[in-house]
Amino acid sequence: MPTIDDTARVVDSDVGRAEIREFVTIHDAEIGDGCRLYERTSIKKSRLEGDVDVNAGTYVENAEIGPDVQIGPNCSVVGVTHELREDGMAFRNDVLERIVLGAGAFVGAGSVVGPGLEIGEGTVVAAGATVTDDVGPERIVLGSPPTRRIVPLDEWLDR
Repeated sequence: MPTIDDTARVVDSDVGRAEIREFVTIHDAEIGDGCRLYERTSIKKSRLEGDVDVNAGTYVENAEIGPDVQIGPNCSVVGVTHELREDGMAFRNDVLERIVLGAGAFVGAGSVVGPGLEIGEGTVVAAGATVTDDVGPERIVLGSPPTRRIVPLDEWLDR
């Protein structure tokens, strides 16, 4: 049985043996066993495999999140965009582009992962980084475009 706080709202979703804290919203999602969703998190149209931690204030929509992933507080992992036309963005016309976070990935506090991207297994997105392109496994993403760097994780650790 999941542990769901009385203030949480779960709509049209399957929740395994997970811990759902205060003021969490879950819509049209699957939450696996061992997941922990912290205060004021919102999960929509996503699937979280087992043992995923999503920290406070984070918004996740249209994402496939592998096992053992950690997402820090105040992150945006949003697989939704809008068509850009000559006259601007299409109002209220969402375009869904699924995000995939591989097993064991770590997304640091305040990071943004853009729509349609794949983050490889064991990859670290440093706090405050912005991801705009696919990132292979075992990498670390530092900073935001245009000065962002992506470095093999083993090289970073050997410094």
